[in-house]
Amino acid sequence: MLPAWTWLIALHAIAASLALVLGAFQFLRTAKGDPPHRAVGRIWVGLMLYVALGSWLFGGYDSPIDIFLRALAVWTTFSVIMAVVQARRGRIDRHRGFMVGTYLGLIGAFVGVLAVRTRRVPAWFIAEPLMMSLVALAIIAVGGFVIAAIMFGTRPRQPVTTDA
Repeated sequence: MLPAWTWLIALHAIAASLALVLGAFQFLRTAKGDPPHRAVGRIWVGLMLYVALGSWLFGGYDSPIDIFLRALAVWTTFSVIMAVVQARRGRIDRHRGFMVGTYLGLIGAFVGVLAVRTRRVPAWFIAEPLMMSLVALAIIAVGGFVIAAIMFGTRPRQPVTTDA
């Protein structure tokens, strides 16, 4: 029998997946500190805090991977908050270090979740590959939409000129 999904767990998985997409965008961009970077960063911080804090509310401590993921949630909460504090203080190297570490932790959590076949995501991918592939594509599409909206919405406006 497939592990059950609740709305909280589904939103947790979607938020974590979207954070993977937006985080990759941040790292691949060469421009840092501009309005799109800050806008995507704010969304990413919100997603990461939701994912970390949400992981404390559900799940158990039944396996070593569960214990690892809960410990990672504690560290993630601290790391994300410190990254924001460091950016606001102008300590960009420290901000970058916390953000890179947090994103690598997110990738590690993702690998850890996928490595255990009995967890929800891999179990559902095995049982319902088409549906889960469509969900994954939808998450990537939403991430792309968010990125495009931010990139086009934060461009400097050209003055409108009229020929008189």
